[in-house]
Amino acid sequence: MDKLILSTYTSEELSEIIHKAIKEVVKDMEPQISKQLNETLLTRREMADKLKISLVTLNDWTKRGIIQSYLIGGRVLYKEREIEASLYKTQTVKY
Repeated sequence: MDKLILSTYTSEELSEIIHKAIKEVVKDMEPQISKQLNETLLTRREMADKLKISLVTLNDWTKRGIIQSYLIGGRVLYKEREIEASLYKTQTVKY
């Protein structure tokens, strides 16, 4: 392991080094953060309408773990991207 002697840096230089390192990490994480911030959250009613199911069915699917929900401020919300990802294509067999 390389040894780093910090006593050769002034407090301003050390602060600048730390600032640059943090800036690089934040810059690398920026696409992930912006993607999460732009994510659409839907209410129970909006989700039921989108899936064309009743609220009872939506509640059942949520309890069984078919659909992931989030509780924010006492409200149940769904991430639109996760719901679209949970849908899958089935192949119809003709007889």
